[in-house]
Amino acid sequence: MTTRTICVTLPSPIAYSETFLRAHVEKLSAAVTYLEYYPIEIDDVFAKPVDSDWNAELKRIIRSSWHRYLLNPLKSRSLRKFFETHKTGVVLAEYGLTGVGTLKACKDFGIPLVVHFHGYDAYAREVLDRYEEMYRKLFAYASAIVGVSRHMVGQLKCLGAPSEKLFYNPYGVELEKFKQAAPDRAPMQVIAIGRFVEKKAPYLTILAFEKVLQRLPEAKLVMVGTGILHDVCSRLVKALRIEHAVELKGIVDHDRVATLMQQSRVFAQHSLIPASGDAEGTPVAILEAGASGLPVVSTKHMGIEDAVIHGKTGFLVSEGDVDTMANHIHQLLCNAQLAGEMGNNAREHIRRNFSMDQSIKNLRAILKDSSAGQ
Repeated sequence: MTTRTICVTLPSPIAYSETFLRAHVEKLSAAVTYLEYYPIEIDDVFAKPVDSDWNAELKRIIRSSWHRYLLNPLKSRSLRKFFETHKTGVVLAEYGLTGVGTLKACKDFGIPLVVHFHGYDAYAREVLDRYEEMYRKLFAYASAIVGVSRHMVGQLKCLGAPSEKLFYNPYGVELEKFKQAAPDRAPMQVIAIGRFVEKKAPYLTILAFEKVLQRLPEAKLVMVGTGILHDVCSRLVKALRIEHAVELKGIVDHDRVATLMQQSRVFAQHSLIPASGDAEGTPVAILEAGASGLPVVSTKHMGIEDAVIHGKTGFLVSEGDVDTMANHIHQLLCNAQLAGEMGNNAREHIRRNFSMDQSIKNLRAILKDSSAGQ
């Protein structure tokens, strides 16, 4: 791979919460090319309306034709030229749908394709139903298919990915960016970091904390992030009359996140599988909390079970079990020594199993093996 480059393809500019994608682009090697947009197959993307609104139908036909006959061909030619100009030796497609979009161009050029799944692309029912056939073609051509949790690797196998092409490679954390916290000496503050979306169920974290607050009036909850459920959660806090104890900070920079970790005793997140079937991969915020030396209270959900050892680095509860979550948060807030011990265990667990260096090293090896002979 000395004369051929890695092309990292992404569906859109990197979001503030997608630190794992930024790490791939910046750390894989000195010869990484970055492509923000890709041509995507649009069959069934513009689904026919269920009503008989002719105006809506006409708009659908025009929009579909615009993408199918003009934009996609232009993007496809642009992508092929990009591969040729940059002497692309292997493509790393971030998310399954990006893999679908780059599949034809990779086939045409004979470029090895590594597909990295992250979450919704492996679980959301709408995605799986719509792209079932394209996923089969993708799995047949791909040189390697990467999942970020053991559960996800099993899910991809169930979807038809060949076992010999599957690799488990969780996200990594730069441990040096997260100083060792002292939860045994920290105030009774709970921190929650993540997008305000259905699969992270921030409203259930609030409900669990409200139960804690009934027993510990001095407790505080700090929530970082934004998303479609942010206003819902803000209204819930007001309805419960706990504005004095809950702070919704919105988006803050990474350095500020690390500082907030230092000021807290417990990290909490109530991830679950919503009706859509969407699910987490391995939440980076939970890895960062562990790296900071905080005990984590979360759910038995996908990659979280890899990242948190129940009873040793934190506690895991069943999805939707707000009462047990509240009990564990209360336990850690009241028992500073236990919080400190679990926090130390968490940092060591992350150091051994979720370091950024190891994650990048593993991914680089997968890409190198996939591009052998190019």
